Amino acid sequence: LPRSCGPAGLITATAADVLAFARMHLSGGVAKDGTRVLSAASVAAMADFQVDCPEKDLLGDSWGLGWFRCDWHGARAIGHDGNTIGQAAFLRLLPEAGIAVSLNTNVASAIALYQDLFEEIFAELADVRLPDRFEIPADAPDVDITPYLGEYSRESVLEEVLVLDGKPVMRTTVSGPVADLEGASEPEVHELVPVADAIFAVKPDKSEAYFPVRFYTLPTGERYLHFGARATPKKA
Repeated sequence: LPRSCGPAGLITATAADVLAFARMHLSGGVAKDGTRVLSAASVAAMADFQVDCPEKDLLGDSWGLGWFRCDWHGARAIGHDGNTIGQAAFLRLLPEAGIAVSLNTNVASAIALYQDLFEEIFAELADVRLPDRFEIPADAPDVDITPYLGEYSRESVLEEVLVLDGKPVMRTTVSGPVADLEGASEPEVHELVPVADAIFAVKPDKSEAYFPVRFYTLPTGERYLHFGARATPKKA
């Protein structure tokens, strides 16, 4: 990846490296050797509520500074995930229990692996249960796709919401350097399965799990599609 993508995925680290970083946060900003890396106030601010997350099923219900914040049936966890070409990383901290768990993997369906492992680990170590998994309802509700039809675009990615063969779908076209790296030559088309008002589900290629797609409007009127922890604005 080019250096401009540094914040998204140029750090190469082992799980032990990531846990050293997590330990520093669990210790109020102090490294294992006693070196203060961050002030205690900065550590607290990073984990404290800053803004609501528009899509609360995939990651967390709100964001701190860098961390997303998760409500695990009354226990407050923080975390951060990352994906690059063929790689996925998961980090969760449970500050009240002093526990951090890191997972680096290149399996195709990383979400399912993360859920299986972390549910078992946190239940055994802290008697804490992760949120219920995002799933499609047994009886899909009748949700009108009409208000959400159109094109949503961000750098190198075009998301089109349209109706094909009588079914709502999301067609994703990747362009530029990202397409070259992924070898993406054709758009991906996935059915949008209605879950609730303004919420649909898609199952990406090679995934065993469904991912939420949420449509929402900012107070200032701009309309967005939120998918894969990415907010993509609707084109005028």
